[in-house]
Amino acid sequence: RVSSFHHRVSPHAAGTQMHASFRAHRLLGNFRCAVQQLEASRRSAASYAAIAAATGALTFLAARETREKSISAPRPWLHCEARHQGPAVPDPERKKILIRPSEKLVLSADCGGTSTRLRLYSVDPDDQIQPKMQAPGTLMAEIQYPNIQFAKKGLPEIIKQFLNQDCDLPEGAYPSVAVLALAGVVMNDQCRFTNLDWALDARELETELKIGKVELMNDFVAQGYGMLTLADDETRKLNGVEPQPGAPIICIGAGTGLGQCFLIADSKTGEYRCYPSEGQHGEFGPRGAGSDEIQLDMIKYLKIKFAGAGNRISVERVVSGTGINNIYEFFAYKYPKEVDEEVHSKHLASPLNAAIIAGNKKAGTLCEKAMKLFASAYGAQVANFALYVQPFGGIYLTGGVTAKNADWLLSEGSFMKAYYDKGRMTPLLHKMPLVVVNSEDMGQRGSHRRSVQLLKEELREQAKRLFQELDINKDGSLNIHELEALFMAAAPRVGEHGQTLAKQLMEELDANKDGKVDEEEFIRGFKKVPSKIISETPFLHTERSGPGFAKTELVRPPDRGNDPESQQKLAQLLEGYINRSRRMLIDPFEERNAPNFQTVLYKYHPDFDRSQEQAWMHRSYWINKVGNICYHSVTDDKALLYCKKKDLIDGSIEDVPDDPASARQFRFRIKPKPKNGTELASTEFAAPSAEIKACWLLQLRALQAQAKEEFAKGLL
Repeated sequence: RVSSFHHRVSPHAAGTQMHASFRAHRLLGNFRCAVQQLEASRRSAASYAAIAAATGALTFLAARETREKSISAPRPWLHCEARHQGPAVPDPERKKILIRPSEKLVLSADCGGTSTRLRLYSVDPDDQIQPKMQAPGTLMAEIQYPNIQFAKKGLPEIIKQFLNQDCDLPEGAYPSVAVLALAGVVMNDQCRFTNLDWALDARELETELKIGKVELMNDFVAQGYGMLTLADDETRKLNGVEPQPGAPIICIGAGTGLGQCFLIADSKTGEYRCYPSEGQHGEFGPRGAGSDEIQLDMIKYLKIKFAGAGNRISVERVVSGTGINNIYEFFAYKYPKEVDEEVHSKHLASPLNAAIIAGNKKAGTLCEKAMKLFASAYGAQVANFALYVQPFGGIYLTGGVTAKNADWLLSEGSFMKAYYDKGRMTPLLHKMPLVVVNSEDMGQRGSHRRSVQLLKEELREQAKRLFQELDINKDGSLNIHELEALFMAAAPRVGEHGQTLAKQLMEELDANKDGKVDEEEFIRGFKKVPSKIISETPFLHTERSGPGFAKTELVRPPDRGNDPESQQKLAQLLEGYINRSRRMLIDPFEERNAPNFQTVLYKYHPDFDRSQEQAWMHRSYWINKVGNICYHSVTDDKALLYCKKKDLIDGSIEDVPDDPASARQFRFRIKPKPKNGTELASTEFAAPSAEIKACWLLQLRALQAQAKEEFAKGLL
């Protein structure tokens, strides 16, 4: 076994033996994905259903083995330390994720301009989605990542780190589906988004991440799905109109920008699907009674301010948090004598912060004039959208600006007056339920709800596709002879018990004991097929229509998250991310990660008492060829980065005196300090001997001096 090699084995011999062992292990793993799960749990309907999926996987597995022959041999410095013989030391930062046999993993994401929040749920496909309730499922993990840390490799790398490194998943466990809510326009399952101008293609993500189905959606569409989870006490009705069951619904919300979407119910199932709208980018229509041309004057001002936008001003330039600032600046230009110098100086210092204007709307001030014009334009746009869709199922008002100013918007009057100012169409608006949403987690709830809905849809379609392929005589049912033929096709892997297994499979899936398995019985059994088998069986995947677009053909992402409040939150997130995790996964096959110096060390975990053996985690640490400090995590069985060489330039390396109260002696501390100024906690290590401690201190101080010299020369 690879893990039994000691670190003194010759590199050449270890590399040869490890290469053979790794190839054998990988090949065995491929077979285990498709067939050997049958042997492990012979009475499981999930295992029996898996044999059907194995047939479609054969070509895929053969191609994988061919590809893996080209992978470089594993390096002998991995898995080569003697295993720790003491008690197992838990890692308090990680929780083992356990998945029930009846459940599937689903991934949902909220990908904004500056950060990405990922959530992993465990869901029983048989659990029903109930109206006015959050979708079923148990939240297994949730982490927010700063996008800037993954600027080069993008969202796929964030998801890989989340699933492969930060979530302690069982081997071979993959999400069955993923729903990614993105701050951008989705076209043909593709999107450009974030301030880093990333581009995504759902097809590529499915292949790269081994996820059976990936769905991209606009982040406001996620809010639309979130509306379906709202309980009555999470909304505020603005009129007494009750929604008509199955009628269209719209969602519109002013935040930093303006979002719009609409929902249509399926005529057969009644299940709502949410669709995006970019109507907020249509032209803003100025309003005003008689000779009142104040909004016309504002349009002229904004056309000068946004001269590069062409011959138009969009609704979002006015109806949004950014729009509030635009309106205020127009009033400050038109009525300079009414400018409050204190308020204006705050605005100039933070020109994207609408809270400054909203928080100073005293009677008779320019801020009040700006907020009234915003409220009037907001009400008019809500009514415009309502007339387009006729949403007798409800009009839901969301967004940060709406939530923070809801009481004022409803009491001041400008919003409602403009909403009902539609001439002879006004009676139509009186028949539509108008609702303000109190909850602020609509996007999170919506992306999860859609992921559960997508899981149910995909499992059913995959099962039907496989059933139709296996139904040889096309009579709508599987009999024992068809199952025996299937097992004969997989005979090299099943062995001599094919007929017995076919009979047992029939017994498990034949719920009504009529000697046949109909489509519904097969679907129930298919739900328990391991996600790994499904993800690695291309035959089961839904085909996507139409060619993809080049990045330049996709809509450019909006500029979001540049206001001071967002930047402050990003700085805190970035600091927290770096501080909590120096656990970046490294590629153990890269030559750069080979060790120049390596020993076993014991890392102290501050949540434990130093006098306890379990406080000291046994790991193999090394300095790689480019000067980064790496380690092998026994808990994760992975190679990870502790810190980069440049993090030692302003960091500290400290010799720690022996302490009789400590379970480990020969201690020293390292406190890396990235050049971005982030403060990281120091880490205390213990060496196996005084000599090894002295070697580490010598190596670290030499590395620090080298880093300082290279930085001074501009090489780092």
